[in-house]
Amino acid sequence: MKRVVLGLLLSAFLLTGCHVSSRTSMYGSGGRTSYNIAAQNTTNQELLLNLVRLRYSDTPYFLELNGITTQFNFSGKVFPSIKIPGFDNDNPSALGAELGWSNQPTIQYSPLEGKDFAIQLMQPLDLRIIQGLLFTGWDVDRVFRLLIQHMAAINNASTASGPIPLKPPSYKKFFECLHLLRHFQAAGQLQIGVRYIPSDESHITDEDACKERPNTIQISFPVNGEDSDRLADLLEGVKKSEGRYVLNMRQAYNEQAKIGIMTRSLLSTMYYLSLGVEVPQRDIASGTVAMTKNSDGSLFNWGEVVGDLFTVRWSRHYPQDAYLAVSYRGNWFYIDDSDINSKRTFVLLQQIYNLQARQQEKESPILSIPIGIPR
Repeated sequence: MKRVVLGLLLSAFLLTGCHVSSRTSMYGSGGRTSYNIAAQNTTNQELLLNLVRLRYSDTPYFLELNGITTQFNFSGKVFPSIKIPGFDNDNPSALGAELGWSNQPTIQYSPLEGKDFAIQLMQPLDLRIIQGLLFTGWDVDRVFRLLIQHMAAINNASTASGPIPLKPPSYKKFFECLHLLRHFQAAGQLQIGVRYIPSDESHITDEDACKERPNTIQISFPVNGEDSDRLADLLEGVKKSEGRYVLNMRQAYNEQAKIGIMTRSLLSTMYYLSLGVEVPQRDIASGTVAMTKNSDGSLFNWGEVVGDLFTVRWSRHYPQDAYLAVSYRGNWFYIDDSDINSKRTFVLLQQIYNLQARQQEKESPILSIPIGIPR
C-alpha cells in the first residue's frame, strides 16, 4: 500500500513541475498551423474588404501583420482531496491535484500609409512582374487583363483603372488580342520577355542592359496561318524575323506621343477588379454606389468586362458555400467556393500585392494586441 501512496505522490510532484509538451504547443488549437490559417484568412479578408470599399467609392486601408509571438504557460498544484487507502481515522490523509495551461499570443499590426506606400500603390507595375507571373505558369489573358491598360493603341477598359467611369469602356479589340495570345500560349508557341532599350536607340551591350530596369516587353509568335496574321494586324509595329512575328512595345510614349505599353498600378488593378463586386439593388436605387450608363440611359453591365474573370456576390446573411466572405454595410460580400475563375484571379491579385506593396523603410507605430486564451 505504501508503494501506491508513494507512486501517487511522485506523479503529483512530476505534474506540478513539468512544462507544456512540444506537441501540444505546435499542433494544438494554439499551434503554428492554427496561426498560419488565421493569418492567411484575415489577410485575404482584408484584400476582399478593400475591393468592396472601392466599389462603394470608399477609401481602402491596410494593416500589415508584422509578427506573432506566443507564450505557453503551465500550472499545477497538489491539495488534499482524495482519501488514500490504508490510513485510518486517527491518521487521515488525502491527495489531489489541479492542472492548467494557457496560450497568450501577442499580435503586432502596423498601418500601411504615408507617401512611400501611396507611391507603391499608384506607380505603374514593373514589367518584370508580368514576366515573372507568365514564367510561373499564369494564363497570359488573365495577367494582361489585370495588369495592362494599353497595348499600343488597343485599350483595355482604361477608364476602369480609377473610380467607376460614367461611360462604357473600350475593351473588345483588346479581348480579341488576348484570345489569340492565349491560343499560342496553350500551343507552346508564344514567347514573351522583357528587356531594356535606350530611349535614344544608342548601342548598349547585353551585360549593361541587364543592369537596367526593363522598359520594353517583347512578344513573339509564329507566322503560320490566319490566327497569326490576324494578331499581327491587330498589333502595331509587328515585324517578321526568321519565321516569327516579333513586336517590341516600350513602356513609354514615343516622339509622336503614341504609347507602346502601359501597365496598371496596384491601385488601378484593384479598381478594375472592384467592378466585379455585385451590389444590392437598393444601393443602386439610393445612389449609394456609382453606376455606368449606356448612351440610352440604361445601366452598363460590368459583368461583360470582368464577370468571367472575377465576381463577388452579396447576401443578407452569412453565405454557407463561401471561399471567402466579409461583412460590409450590413451585408455579406463573398467569393463562391465553386467559382474557380474568381478564386484564381484573387490568388493572382494577392501575389501582385505581395510583389508591389513593400514595407515602408520607416515603419508606422505598431499596434500590439495581447490576447490570453485559457485552455
